Amino acid sequence: MLGVGLALSMNPSIAQAEVASNSQEYVTLSDHLVALRRAIIGQESSSNFRAVNPYSGALGYGQVMPANVASWTREALGHSISQADFLNSPDIQLQVIDYKLNQYWQDAWATSGGDVTIAIRQVASRWYSGNPQNYTSTAPEFYAGRRYPSIAEYSFSILQRYVAHVRGMRSYTY
Repeated sequence: MLGVGLALSMNPSIAQAEVASNSQEYVTLSDHLVALRRAIIGQESSSNFRAVNPYSGALGYGQVMPANVASWTREALGHSISQADFLNSPDIQLQVIDYKLNQYWQDAWATSGGDVTIAIRQVASRWYSGNPQNYTSTAPEFYAGRRYPSIAEYSFSILQRYVAHVRGMRSYTY
């Protein structure tokens, strides 16, 4: 497993995750993905695998857009499944979420130059908007005439949730 040293600090106005060479806490790649998954699921559905957004139709734990179900399940599972089957299978939802988050994390890690804070916010931005580079955009988001939080608000909320999850993990050294 890939080990990345991570020191976490909270300041009243911003949660920061900083890569630290002398940190006593070590978070593995899989720990990053678990914390990201928990942050996104907590934000999107409050851990309700049967959640359906009444405005967008987004589905399940991660509020996957219906248009993405077929292609994402084909990528993650090797075959497509229906939206109904996706919604009724928490295990498949987790497999798909993990697959996409790993894909997004790998890209974000490379483009952020190894900056954990930026990588997390880029993953969150991509999950929310499809574009990882919009993580600082403060423009309000709209879908079907309904206002949603800005991408910056969303990505910052995911970062805060991520930090809380990582803080709750045991320290590992590899």
